[in-house]
Amino acid sequence: MLRRILPLAAIAALGLFDPEAANAEQVALTSTVSVKNELKYLLYTPDGYATSTETYPLVIWLHGGDQGGSDIDKVKSSGIPKLIEDGKKFPFLVFSPQNPSEELLYPIEKVDAALEEVASTYRVDRSRIYVIGFSRGGFGAWALAEQFPDKFAAIVPIAGGGNRHYLNRTNEKAAFWVFHGSNDGVIPLSDSVVLYERLKALDRNARLTVLEGVDHSGVEWATLNDAELWDWLLKQRMRRPRPIDFSVAAI
Repeated sequence: MLRRILPLAAIAALGLFDPEAANAEQVALTSTVSVKNELKYLLYTPDGYATSTETYPLVIWLHGGDQGGSDIDKVKSSGIPKLIEDGKKFPFLVFSPQNPSEELLYPIEKVDAALEEVASTYRVDRSRIYVIGFSRGGFGAWALAEQFPDKFAAIVPIAGGGNRHYLNRTNEKAAFWVFHGSNDGVIPLSDSVVLYERLKALDRNARLTVLEGVDHSGVEWATLNDAELWDWLLKQRMRRPRPIDFSVAAI
C-alpha cells in the first residue's frame, strides 16, 4: 500500500503545523525552594565550660545504622554518646547528629549546616574540629572530609567506606586515622584499605590500624577505648597558611 504524504501547505491548512510551536527551548531557572533542616542532635559540653571564656575543640560523632530515625535517645545507645551516658568525661564538645534515615547515608549537607549552627552558638575552636564516624557514620566521615575539606583537622573513619576518586579534594593539612577489623563481615576491610592507600598516594597525613580478629561490632569499642587515639586527636590542628608579608621587598 502506498503511503500518502500530505504536502506542507495542506498540513498547515488543517492546523497541524505551527512554525512557532515547533521551536523547542531550554531556559535557565533558579529554584527558590528551601529545604528544612530539622536534624536532631545531642550536644555535650565538658566540665568547666559554663564558667569559662575559652574556646574548646569539638568532636562530631556520626553513629552507625542502628541509631537512625527520629528517636534521639537511640543515639545514646552506642559510641561516644554511650560513653558519656556511662559517666566518661571528655575535655571537648561533642556534637552527635542523628541520621534521620534508618536506611540511607547521612545527609551531610544538613550535618554541615547544623555544625555551623553549633559552632556559631558555642565557643568552638575552629582549628580543632574533628569527625569520628562508625560504619554508616564512617561513610559520612569520609564524605565530610571530601565535601567540606577546610573544616576538619582530623578525620577518624571506623569500619566505613567511601569514594576514593574524590579524596584529592581532602585538605592537605588534615590528619586521618582509619580503623577497621580484620574479621568485619558487614563492611569489608578492603573498603578502608583502598581509601587509605589513595590518601598515601596523595601524600596525606594518614595512618591505618587493622584490629586483628575483631568483627564489625567490636571495632567501634576497640577504637573508642584506645587512649592513644584521644591523645593523638587533641594534638591535631587545622593550620592556616601564614599571610604573605608584602612589607618585605622581593629580592
